[in-house]
Amino acid sequence: MSPKSKFMTPNAWLLAWAGWCGLATLAVCADDSVPAGLQAVTFRGQNFWIRTVDPHKEDLRLFWKDDHGNGLRDFATLERYARSQGESLIFAANAGMFDEHASPVGLLVQGGKEQVPLNLSDGTGNFCMKPNGVFLINQKHEAMVVESSAYTALLTPVIWATQSGPLLVLGGDIHPDFIAGSVNKKLRSGVGVRKDGAIVFAISCGPVNFYDFAYFFLHPMDCPNALYLDGVISAFYVPSMKDAGLHTFGPMFGVIKNLDGVTLPSKEQEQQSLDGLRTNNAPASQPPKNP
Repeated sequence: MSPKSKFMTPNAWLLAWAGWCGLATLAVCADDSVPAGLQAVTFRGQNFWIRTVDPHKEDLRLFWKDDHGNGLRDFATLERYARSQGESLIFAANAGMFDEHASPVGLLVQGGKEQVPLNLSDGTGNFCMKPNGVFLINQKHEAMVVESSAYTALLTPVIWATQSGPLLVLGGDIHPDFIAGSVNKKLRSGVGVRKDGAIVFAISCGPVNFYDFAYFFLHPMDCPNALYLDGVISAFYVPSMKDAGLHTFGPMFGVIKNLDGVTLPSKEQEQQSLDGLRTNNAPASQPPKNP
């Protein structure tokens, strides 16, 4: 989760309070118009926004810092950064969990380079609610959600990866600690991979418990594997939204489109990523502290 600022304007406090109560996104989702690029889904009386990504046709990446090592932190800054690279941001979402310094608390791989090692530590909080997991895209443009301890056994080099927790669904089974009918309801976001290989990002439009959120991924979304991303700080971005700077994050997902209209990276860009690949079948050392 993101740290809370010590200095907040009255409007910022209002937005934060609405978010903690699950009202800010509820109000947005209740709007008759769904932002272009997102799809509204109602299931069992609960509303969600989703964005489906084809990893073979769209260029989904993970972002954290700019070329000077400065944290990007929000969608507005990420959008400006993409434009400075001759690209445009057509979708963004919060990625794996992060600490008070906006640093990932678990694995982060960008362009084949491991920026933060895998975290298999025990502890408290959602991240350490085992089993937790890793979302990744490999060299073959295949998307996967795997249990964290299984990550080092993967054979195909990984291009992008982010770690979070808990796993919502693994192998078609809902996390064993989730309770149907639980009153622990919050705004939640997650990412899953469908049986056909498509990636599904989902954010609830109001408070939902873990079990119902996992069930949403498993059944109407057809995702046998899905990962929880975060709670009330969660947000999506598409260009038609006007509040791109209201939320701050550590790592972020971004679907990038070259200004010539191409969404997948060029062969030259892809080769640069492959040249920098790090073999991921060795266990990581010095895992970061628990969140």
